[in-house]
Parts: sequence; C-alpha cells; structure tokens
Amino acid sequence: LRPLRRFPARAGEPAAALLEHFASVISETGAGLLDAAGVRFAFPGPFDYENGVCLLRGLSKFDSLYGLNLRSSLSARLGVEPGRIRFANDAAAFALGEMGFGCAAGASRALFVCIGTGCGSAFGVGGRFAAEGTPGVPENGYIYSAPYLDGCIDDYISRRGLMELSLDRMGESLDGRALAQRAMEGDARAAGCFLAFGERLRDALSPFLTGFAPELVCLGGQIMKSAPLFLPPLRETCRRLGIELAVTDDTSVRALQGLTRI
Repeated sequence: LRPLRRFPARAGEPAAALLEHFASVISETGAGLLDAAGVRFAFPGPFDYENGVCLLRGLSKFDSLYGLNLRSSLSARLGVEPGRIRFANDAAAFALGEMGFGCAAGASRALFVCIGTGCGSAFGVGGRFAAEGTPGVPENGYIYSAPYLDGCIDDYISRRGLMELSLDRMGESLDGRALAQRAMEGDARAAGCFLAFGERLRDALSPFLTGFAPELVCLGGQIMKSAPLFLPPLRETCRRLGIELAVTDDTSVRALQGLTRI
C-alpha cells in the first residue's frame, strides 16, 4: 500500500531504546492502517514466536531484549491489543513470501536459505512449511545449528564466517561488500576468499540437498549481491542433482509479503 522504507536496526542498544525505536517505526509507517490490520514481525531466532518472547543471546544482535515479551511491551506502547501482534522467524517469512509470490510458487519441495548475521532456513512442501518429521528436515527447519567443521553452520555460513575467512586468508577482517570491491578490482586473494566461502556453502548444504531432495533451492540475504563470486560450487552441485538454484532480488520485500500469510 505504501513505498518500502528502511530504518537502522540499532541492534546493540539497550532494551528500552529498542522498544521505543520499534514503536516509533511502526507508528510512523503504519499511521492510519492499524485499525485495519495488526502488526507482523519477521524476527531472527531463537525466539518464542507463539508467545512473543525474545530468546536471542550472545549473537551480537538484540541481546538486550533477551527474555522480554515483545508482544506485551509493544502492545502497551502502541495501544494495540496483544492478540493483533504476531511474530514469525525472518527466514520463514522470506520462505512464505517466495512460496506465495516468488520463485517457489508452485514448487513441490523447496529449501530456503537466508545468509546474513546468521544462516536462516526453511523447508517448503506444497507451498507450506514441511511438517515436523519430514525426512531430511531438521527440527523447526533450522540448519544453523547443524555441526559443521569445528562448530556449526552458523559459524561459517554467515557474515562473521566470511569475515573470519578473510582475516585468515588476507590478514584483514572484511565484510561482503568490502571483499567484493576488492575482488572486482582484481584482488585474487579476495576472489579466493569468496570461492572458499562458496565451497563451504556447498558442503554445508549438501546433506540437506540429498536428504530432503528439493526441486528448488532459493537463496536470500544481503550477501547475495555478491552471488556470482561464490555460487559456482553450489550451482554445479545443484546442476548435478537436478535442482534449480534461484537467488531472490529483494529479501526484505519477500519477507514482508510472507508476513501477510501468517
């Protein structure tokens, strides 16, 4: 109904400041709409989505909200009934958006992976989330905690994983944007970092590609702007397995669209 707007996350601020920030953003962007609709949040996990309680801790994002009931806190600030405020995992919202409006519309089986501060994921069957117990699907559809190398997938397939890789190989901790700039300028070491990241992505996802056997893998997240630099290893594996590989144009738009389906 209105143009998409972007605001700073301010994820490292104290709880009171964050709650006021959230309330301000909602009030500003939703002015005149709250009587017609509720409020839907796409929020990173771990999070008690049913009850609205934030369980993020030790991940350098929204740590101050740990244990807080965001539903009741925001309900009081916004003057909105608690039942009209709902929460969904951000990667799950992205997946719902793709299944309803994007590349996965009509796909019988799809794996969604969103790479940012962590590695979010969801598994879709017939346009909805795969049921618990579906072969090849981890609990809650979350792959981030699956063992990988000396830790878990989240440690390596994430912003911090790429930065640690660049520190190890180049002596500098560079994020995706800075590393891509170096690669585009002809820095072979930067290009090598992206290739190594792509190999790690392929290896981390391979058990789910064979165990779940999706017909489509859809990738999202800011790092996808640099996809040509690191996707070749995964693309080749998907080609060999007969799996279509897609990259979303705007993860935020798909997540917002997905929230309309919860």
